[in-house]
Amino acid sequence: MTHVAPAHVGRFEIRTVCEGFAALPTAEEFPELSVDWDAERRAYPWAYHGLDAWAWHVHAFVIETPGATVVVDTGAGPFGPYRPWEHWNADAWEKEDLGAVAHVALTHLHADHAGGIEEAELQPRFPNASYHLHPADLRYFEDAHDDAYVAIRPAERLESLGVLRTAHTNHDIVPGVRLIHAPGHTPGHQAVLVTDRDEGVLLTGDLLHQPIQIAEREWFSSHDEDPLLGVASRRLLLWRAESHGYRIGVSHFAEPFGAIARGRWVGDPG
Repeated sequence: MTHVAPAHVGRFEIRTVCEGFAALPTAEEFPELSVDWDAERRAYPWAYHGLDAWAWHVHAFVIETPGATVVVDTGAGPFGPYRPWEHWNADAWEKEDLGAVAHVALTHLHADHAGGIEEAELQPRFPNASYHLHPADLRYFEDAHDDAYVAIRPAERLESLGVLRTAHTNHDIVPGVRLIHAPGHTPGHQAVLVTDRDEGVLLTGDLLHQPIQIAEREWFSSHDEDPLLGVASRRLLLWRAESHGYRIGVSHFAEPFGAIARGRWVGDPG
């Protein structure tokens, strides 16, 4: 599914691969807060589905740099029993050359972000790639083998094959594509900063679930493992993006690319 036009950062192109979406209840997002969902639907109509749900898209990103192809997250792919879809596109990756991918950056191990690292029989879906994961997620989820929402078995398979790269420190995968530890949603959650020729896009992973979290950065999602740590990561990285004029790309927004203006989300002008 290619409903999103490619974004460009200097010489780099960022393509969006959308495996589909499901309508998730808005009431479950901020259960302890009073949210004017009518106002949110008016402000961001693309983000919502009917009166009681938001359009939860599952996006991965393919970054084409002059020297390498980098994938950020992989969607759910064929992963086990994890099937949340109402609208599913089995051919989402058909236009991408999976063998040409040199690096796969995993923001975290939840199945909607990391399930697509495997093919059948736990073989790597991107056969020539190195896979990058923060080690805190590998430790945290090591006993979650029976959890349909965590792709720990495929990650351990990558480790056994010698293609999983883990590092505690922020670092560049290739020039212009940097992993930044942003814990809270999970202990090893990472964002990806893409920069070239004074332009930048911050790929947020699950730092954000709703547009309102741009303005209300202390509002944590009900899905966060450590909500207060997630707030700290969100505030720091959104401040960095805003202060540098970087755009942002959000995994679960129906319209994933935008920017921050006057403390609020604005759509990408293209």
